[in-house]
Amino acid sequence: MTFQYPSVWLLLFLVVLPVLWIRWKSRSFKTGITYSTPVALDLLPHTLRTSTLWIPTVVRTLAIVFLIICIARPQKRFERIQQAADGVAIELVVDRSSSMNAHDFTIDGRAVDRLTAVRKVAGDFIKGMGSLQGRSGDLIGLVTFAGFADSNCPMTFDHDFLVGDVLQSINIVTERAEDGTAIGDALALAVERLSSLDERVTSESGNSIQSKVIILLTDGENNRGDIEPQTAADIAAAMDITVYTIGAGTNGWAPYPTTDLFGRTVMRNRRVQIDEETLRAIATTTGGQYFRATNTESLEEIYAQIDKMERTEITQRTYVNHVDMAVQSVQLAGFTIPPLLLVAFVFMLADAMLRLTIYRILN
Repeated sequence: MTFQYPSVWLLLFLVVLPVLWIRWKSRSFKTGITYSTPVALDLLPHTLRTSTLWIPTVVRTLAIVFLIICIARPQKRFERIQQAADGVAIELVVDRSSSMNAHDFTIDGRAVDRLTAVRKVAGDFIKGMGSLQGRSGDLIGLVTFAGFADSNCPMTFDHDFLVGDVLQSINIVTERAEDGTAIGDALALAVERLSSLDERVTSESGNSIQSKVIILLTDGENNRGDIEPQTAADIAAAMDITVYTIGAGTNGWAPYPTTDLFGRTVMRNRRVQIDEETLRAIATTTGGQYFRATNTESLEEIYAQIDKMERTEITQRTYVNHVDMAVQSVQLAGFTIPPLLLVAFVFMLADAMLRLTIYRILN
């Protein structure tokens, strides 16, 4: 609590004046009855009124004290801090074609397929883990593709749902009719999702969208779909959307699970074929960057680099509200303190009522 006019506290010495005046009056103006012996006085009963004659003086003193406090303008300071973030709208585009089943990535020393590694690293990228700070203030969506592109999750701030439910549920295609790598169609779908966002879209906390980004990950070459990757990249550039491309897969040969003549699953090496030229062209056209992930560690490093390049700008504003306790009630420690001017008025009224009734002096 602060006071707008702290020097007014000097007026408190005026409280002493009524006390001095009462003491002077009680000594200067004495009235009474003369008795021949003081024994008779001891026999007189002591009433409640005579033993509480000090109450009106105390009540009046309190009224004066509260009036002085009100003149000093006591104020309670309330601060409210609001953080507004200019976030990034990110569309994750993930390949789930059959070639993503290559076991050339590891998690905790165990060989896993590429999609499993991508699910883990992308989840850490969104939620934050290790060197990845997380994207709490960003709007994120998910597009997956094989022979066809699908929008698995619309742009959302609900990252728990995106990571825990949607991202973990995507699987590698098993049907030959669905297989393939439609890079152009997937990129075009992601651009369409981002371009449909209002520039002034805000989250529940008032966050706005500062930029739009696509992170495209694939391990193959464009061989399906109706839209050429470069055409989709040109559209993205026209929409001011930055595309970061990632080629996932080890160099040379990678082990793929296959079924032998006896129905057993065995690993056979296949040549890794990634159209790096196209991926570089997409990134260059849109002002992004191309990365090559040959293992889980390099994939984590790539997402960490993108995480640093596309950061959310946070602005903090502090709002201060001063409540004038003289005329406004305030909550302190769970209790409601009434306006102090009202308290002073109540004491003044009580003083007047006491002096006109119980403690009235008869002339």
